[in-house]
Amino acid sequence: MTSKSPHQYRLLFSMLTFFFSSNVFALNNVPHIIVEIPKLDNAQVFADFTDGFPAVLNYFTQSTEAQIIEFYKKHYGKVVSKERKRGRLTLFFLQENQSMRVVISQQNNKHQIDIMVDRVRE
Repeated sequence: MTSKSPHQYRLLFSMLTFFFSSNVFALNNVPHIIVEIPKLDNAQVFADFTDGFPAVLNYFTQSTEAQIIEFYKKHYGKVVSKERKRGRLTLFFLQENQSMRVVISQQNNKHQIDIMVDRVRE
């Protein structure tokens, strides 16, 4: 039966310490991204994942579908395409290097808004 010398354990421990500290240092140097997603004033947010790409924001609003569409056209510009499936209206926008998808669905007497913003791959 062979036993390892304390020197071998110290070397292994040193290598692991270096590896983990290097990774932590690299993660700390990554710039923190907050993606700004506009929402209506009366939004009742229930999910907010805007600390990187893809960014997602989900909320309920009392606003009408027409008001919601106008709000996002004001912020994101021209609607590139749209589709309605199973009662949900999906609007697609492109702005600079980002794509935005806004899904509007009726939930009882409110509208649910689901927004996803992602980077455009070149």
